[in-house]
Amino acid sequence: MTRGSYEKIPRFVPMRGFEGGATARAFRPARGLPAAVAALALLGIGGLTAVHVVSALLGLPVKIVPYDQWARWASTTAWNDGRVLAVAGALALIGLVLILIAVVPGRGRMVALRTGDPDLVVGITRRTLARALRARANAVDGVRAAGARMRGWHADVSVRTDLRDTAALGDRVRAAVEDELAGLAPAHRVSLNVRVHGPS
Repeated sequence: MTRGSYEKIPRFVPMRGFEGGATARAFRPARGLPAAVAALALLGIGGLTAVHVVSALLGLPVKIVPYDQWARWASTTAWNDGRVLAVAGALALIGLVLILIAVVPGRGRMVALRTGDPDLVVGITRRTLARALRARANAVDGVRAAGARMRGWHADVSVRTDLRDTAALGDRVRAAVEDELAGLAPAHRVSLNVRVHGPS
């Protein structure tokens, strides 16, 4: 199966609670990379701690991390010291970034589409959705060539024509593309911008 043919196949997700905003969460990206980075960092810290504790219990302490030096520095440094505040600020910023990554939804590669079954969500890629809009614009009488691109929840459709009345053609293209969007029924509203390039 080729990559192009694969992208034309929608992805079906059985689900409940369609009206409760579940479609917006169905194709939300998993934030795999930030989660992996955080997990590896915690694994490294836990591993170092375990090595130091076990080696100390065995009477052969390993000095991979200079805990004694850090402890002396911490015991002799005031809380209002600039270095302490800088470290605390950096840790707080990292924590805030991780919280925002977990809470704020990212933009998924799939666009959720409504179906006649309230327990079923259909997802297509943004590229496939753009191709569908481009094909519909190309089918309008008077259009010589059309292009479409998805940017987030915004669709840009541009057409070229040999007609002089570009305004009327633009209205027809917009109506056709809006009809295509209505038929596909994205779960999230997609704004549309249509540009018509007439004969030079």
